[in-house]
Amino acid sequence: MRSVGAVILAGGKSLRMGSDKARLQLEGSSFLERVAGELRGFDEVLLSVDRSDRYTNSDLQVVEDQFPGCGPISGLYSALKACRSDWLLAVSCDIPMFTRDLAEYMVSYLSGEYDAVVAVTRDGTIHPLCAIYSRPVADILEEQIRLGDYRMTHALEKIKMKEAPLRHSAYPDEILQNINTPEQFRMLHRRIHGAPIIAVSGVKNSGKTTLLTGILLLLKKQGIHVAVMKHDGHDFIPDVPETDSYRVRQAGAYGVAIYSDVRYMITAEKANTNPIELARQFSEADLILLEGGKNTAYPKLEVVRAAVSKTFACAQDSLIGLCTDTELHFPGHTFSIDDYDGITDLLLEYLRKELLL
Repeated sequence: MRSVGAVILAGGKSLRMGSDKARLQLEGSSFLERVAGELRGFDEVLLSVDRSDRYTNSDLQVVEDQFPGCGPISGLYSALKACRSDWLLAVSCDIPMFTRDLAEYMVSYLSGEYDAVVAVTRDGTIHPLCAIYSRPVADILEEQIRLGDYRMTHALEKIKMKEAPLRHSAYPDEILQNINTPEQFRMLHRRIHGAPIIAVSGVKNSGKTTLLTGILLLLKKQGIHVAVMKHDGHDFIPDVPETDSYRVRQAGAYGVAIYSDVRYMITAEKANTNPIELARQFSEADLILLEGGKNTAYPKLEVVRAAVSKTFACAQDSLIGLCTDTELHFPGHTFSIDDYDGITDLLLEYLRKELLL
């Protein structure tokens, strides 16, 4: 039985991302750690890099590019020359949703009749950086590098390739998405974690809604998609009495949905509803502002207006900012109650740190 190893390609310059893609964090692990974790169990796992000094703490076998500056083709060539396995599964470090199951699916296509097995998404796109290569392919890659042609797709034209089509599997095409830009990373982060939630809190009539309307206009000008959720400490009537939706709900409907060509609204009976569940309904939101929620664990902007209160209603360690017209002392960011520009800048900075906005 021929042996199968793996190589993670992490030698790119990450110019479009602006920071090392291999070290981007998702669900508590870096891209590199995620891919490496899915490749455990292979006969060997190599890490292909442009400079070995960038990964001195890696527990993987680090292979430095023999032809620096030539892109992934050089990393794959160098790994094939260094490996002891008969085949190498090559996975780019910027495919963070790659899974062990997909790797096994691709291995099932191995055959001595072919030089490579390459993943192909449903649109027909060939993914040469998610593929299994036989060790002799290194000679073809070296010849192409010396000719100055660094395109992996051109290399595939010179070898016998077997497709591993995702359309014949349960794996979605998104599993092979390359994350190359801050926008792509933001979208991925949002898809997995949902939009960040910040509560705008304070006692009743403190001016929460006024603050929200002021900053929403400025956030919209910055291209930020914001959804707003409101917590009601008491129950509320979801429909105007005597409307059709009110009547069918009163008649016993578990849920009622109203929609038009441009919007929809759903009301449903459910105990213990929480903001995270509702946040999933806003898949395109960059930020969710929760009006209320002073007792939640979400980061908060607290509004303290002298006409109704002169003290904190929230735990201070949960605050990212205080908006007030009082002399109330707060060691963090403090704003005038109508300093919408300053408060908006704080929220934008928060998003930059959270999502590489």
